Amino acid sequence: MSKIQLGRTRLAGADGIRAIACLSVILHHLSQKLAMPAQKPWLQEVQSVLLLGNSGVSLFFLLSGFLLSFPFWSAYLENKPYPSIRTYAVRRAARIMPGFYVSFLVCLLLVWRLDIPTEFLWRRILTGFTFTSGFHYTTFFPSDLNGPFWSISFEVFSYLLMPVFMAVLFVLGKRRSFGKAILFWVAAFGLVLAINSLVHQWFTPSGQGRGWDYGQIGGAKYWMPNYNPVGFFGHFAIGILAAGITTAFMQLGAKVERLRKLGVFDAAGAAALGLAGLLIWRMRHQGEFDFSLQHQPYYFPAYAILFGIVLLSAPFSVIVGRLLDNRFFRFTAKISFGLYIWHYLFITLIEKYGIADYHYSGIRDVWRWLGISVTVLGISYAAAAVSYYVIERPFIHWSKGMPFFRRKHKEASSVSAA
Repeated sequence: MSKIQLGRTRLAGADGIRAIACLSVILHHLSQKLAMPAQKPWLQEVQSVLLLGNSGVSLFFLLSGFLLSFPFWSAYLENKPYPSIRTYAVRRAARIMPGFYVSFLVCLLLVWRLDIPTEFLWRRILTGFTFTSGFHYTTFFPSDLNGPFWSISFEVFSYLLMPVFMAVLFVLGKRRSFGKAILFWVAAFGLVLAINSLVHQWFTPSGQGRGWDYGQIGGAKYWMPNYNPVGFFGHFAIGILAAGITTAFMQLGAKVERLRKLGVFDAAGAAALGLAGLLIWRMRHQGEFDFSLQHQPYYFPAYAILFGIVLLSAPFSVIVGRLLDNRFFRFTAKISFGLYIWHYLFITLIEKYGIADYHYSGIRDVWRWLGISVTVLGISYAAAAVSYYVIERPFIHWSKGMPFFRRKHKEASSVSAA
């Protein structure tokens, strides 16, 4: 075997990590409603870990950088032309815009029908639709009803920035090499950190009205500039570096196959997963920005690097990749975008109009909290499945030149035979 092909490896493990990221974020939001002081000590420790599930957002950026840069790395290392930017843009738009716009419009309709007062409403609507909300604290959260929308703007910024850097890499010289490309992206990562430092220096908001006590906009003002699009491209760039290493491994063929049979990749993936879990456990009582570079959230860059190791080792593993890509995780990964953009809306509606004590640290009975949480999960999975199969998948098919609604292979065969 001279070369490991992409089709054989399927980039195993990516679905599992996407599912972990998605479920971590949902559990983070659900666990906020449980009154920690009312729980037994062991349960308080478990809740402390669940509250750190927001670190799953970092994994979304890591995964996007890993998966989206893969065609660019393959083209670069195989001396092929720069990939079609039109194809890239169409597929990104088809994947993000339909589902997001429907969810955003539903939130706007509810704001109107329920007569919910909203500061800077038209500014937030405009920046929400144009994916530019993440550049100022007044628009950071496009919707008061659906907080997780904030990260979509950051993701789109990374989608735009990655092919620009890749274009520079492609034109640097005719002689291409893996070492040169990795050095380029390490330098790009350093440049991002330097610019992020300037963002902190120049764009830190004033202290007036800053903090979660002042509502969502005050919370956004507290988060920024620790949360900003430039800084989050650092998480994205770690995924890009992991993709480059993975692509190089795929071209090594027999050498990698020997290491795979020896269990080297399984050991590396399992160790990285274990260390990531240990990091979360150790940080369960620390402040949000106590362990990070440049006060970035989600234990940057340690947490992203550890899962980057999982991403680059799982495709060549014997066991780890298969365990991560179990059936439930694969389904969760498939509908993960819908889960992300719908679950918090249901939490907010229950909080505002359903259950009086369903607010931050409001539910004292853990079994009652568990029942509500399972209900929210069930509704979220149902909404996400509808979003994927009815709204998202038809546009994904269209972006790949396929009919909006494809018949299953067996059905198509039957029609052909008839």
